[in-house]
Amino acid sequence: MPRIPLQTRLIAALLAAIALLGLPALATAKKSMGIDVSRFQEKIDWKKVDKDGVEFAFVQASRGDGNNCVTVPNDCGRDKWWERNYDEARKQNIPVGPYHRAFFDGRDKKDAKKEAKKQAKIFLKEVGDLKKGDLKPVLDFESNGGGNAFGDYGEKELRTWIQTWLDEVEDELGTEPIIYTNNSSWQATGNTESFAKAGYLLWVADFDAKKPLVPAGNWGGKGWAVWQYTSSGRVDGVDGPVDENKARVNVKKLEA
Repeated sequence: MPRIPLQTRLIAALLAAIALLGLPALATAKKSMGIDVSRFQEKIDWKKVDKDGVEFAFVQASRGDGNNCVTVPNDCGRDKWWERNYDEARKQNIPVGPYHRAFFDGRDKKDAKKEAKKQAKIFLKEVGDLKKGDLKPVLDFESNGGGNAFGDYGEKELRTWIQTWLDEVEDELGTEPIIYTNNSSWQATGNTESFAKAGYLLWVADFDAKKPLVPAGNWGGKGWAVWQYTSSGRVDGVDGPVDENKARVNVKKLEA
């Protein structure tokens, strides 16, 4: 009879003890996989996306207002692909959440409130009503890029901007939005933990890392709900690279 290695015998004994005590076996929690898309992906074949294992999607509904979208100045406001993406993804029973990419070009608290309300109005007009199974709306808060990263707003003004947009959207849609950001952008708010403590879920961006760098004291000790871990993913049905995400919480908890 072959001799069983000591390591194998120890593992077997441990598993037997776990079973005897009625303890759950150790296992790695499954993280759901999702994507986020915008006008830049143009026409998407959502049937193929579904077959490739995508379990949820965040879709851009709007970005900025006027000409403040410094990356594509003449392409602010509504995302012309939103409605199609939303309808086609839902046909495949892929839960969808709408997001708004914020842009900034004001200087004081009055500007912050006015601009946030204007951008919330654009977003809400495009989204309309959320349906059963839809994911929470999202505010995409990140640097404009370049030397004028957040207009001329300081920390307090940015916190006012964010809270104003969140309040406007929650009042209209009846659900607390998710905040999307990254560690470096969030420092512009003073790395505030106030939104984490108020219960807003975090969707954090940190590409090609073993684990994400989470702002605001690990988001008030609560950690991230969704992690955008790459901008160069490949998914059937999407031409070119696409952002990929992991949900640490059950996708049901992301629902509106």
